Amino acid sequence: MPEKIRVATDFDEICWAFEDVSFDTRYYLDLKTGEIIFVSDFMDREEIEEIREKLDAEFGERYILIPKMDPSEGYRDMEDFIETVQDENLKEKLYIAIDGRGAFRRFKNVLLNYPEERKRWFKFKDARVRERVKEWLDAKGIEIIHTKTL
Repeated sequence: MPEKIRVATDFDEICWAFEDVSFDTRYYLDLKTGEIIFVSDFMDREEIEEIREKLDAEFGERYILIPKMDPSEGYRDMEDFIETVQDENLKEKLYIAIDGRGAFRRFKNVLLNYPEERKRWFKFKDARVRERVKEWLDAKGIEIIHTKTL
């Protein structure tokens, strides 16, 4: 079994990048420094070109793209969470909320009226995201050796 690449970085920041499903943003992990490099289509063209040149020089060796979470996984997380809800009235409201376009926004809006369940939802969702990121890192042969703190 090949030795894992050990990277000192902020695991929570990788999770945040993984969750950002915006079509106009990308995040890269610098395997040498642990830096997470942000690229947006709205950045200055010269700045984007400068970052791209740096990334292209060692892409796949030093820099890797942090994948975006599949929105269908987020939808499944909402469904799975709803099944853990004890209040049948809330459970029904949440199932109605996730039907059709705008499901994520409506789901969160329903939970605004249930602060404890809302808190529980975010813990549930965060645990799922963390698990997916750990699986991705493991598949890439990367071990996070510690997290940086602010």
